Amino acid sequence: MPANYALHRFGAEALRTLPQAQQRPIQRFRRLYNGGLHGIDLFFYYQPMLRSAVRELYHTYGSMTGREFFTQACELQKQNPSEGGIACLYGLLGSYCLNTQLSPLFRDAMAQGISRTELEVELDRHLLCQDGKMPAHTQDISASLKLTRGECVTVAQFFPPATAANVYSAHSSLMFWTRRFASPKRRTAKLLQKAMKGGFAHQMMPDHANHRCMHLDDAMVACCSRALEVYPEMARQLTDYRETGSPLGELFDAAFH
Repeated sequence: MPANYALHRFGAEALRTLPQAQQRPIQRFRRLYNGGLHGIDLFFYYQPMLRSAVRELYHTYGSMTGREFFTQACELQKQNPSEGGIACLYGLLGSYCLNTQLSPLFRDAMAQGISRTELEVELDRHLLCQDGKMPAHTQDISASLKLTRGECVTVAQFFPPATAANVYSAHSSLMFWTRRFASPKRRTAKLLQKAMKGGFAHQMMPDHANHRCMHLDDAMVACCSRALEVYPEMARQLTDYRETGSPLGELFDAAFH
């Protein structure tokens, strides 16, 4: 699925850049951190064949700036304080950080007729190959995406009016499509994709580089590296805002997408 491996990989590397005090809740609630890493993209998978208010949250939250989203998220977390919520919050920050570093490059490529999904899938494919996980298109990371129903309650608190049931349904769909698109039975997966009537166009990773955007592989990896450099400072600012009310800086000015 698009960007799943890039997010998973970035989250593991970003965690190591944080001070021990910030790492502690993440290490205790790693699945909630991983769940947060999928950010608003989670709602893309909610009942994907239907239009609904819940699925529309993908666009609603995607148009928010980081300052708007994280100001609201911190207030919601204060209403239901927990270490798990803090871990999820740092995961959401990872999603925002990586997205905002990649988005300018993606917008330029999209202006030339390349879809965002093609770019995200190609980035995943390139990173998997770079990490020696071959064949790239058969790598199933769904086991790392698990969330319990109770953990979905924690994730849902950051996305009102979504409910824990909505988050659980969206997350189950995310895991389903992650497994299907990594299945060796490519014909079955392609038939399922076709049944979606274009909703998941280009999301099945090809068994070779995408010639339409492979020339951007190095540039996309450079964006991921810049995100790793920026993430610790963003985490520091978010921690200061959460604990003392210090204002968030210009790193939070961009929208999610």
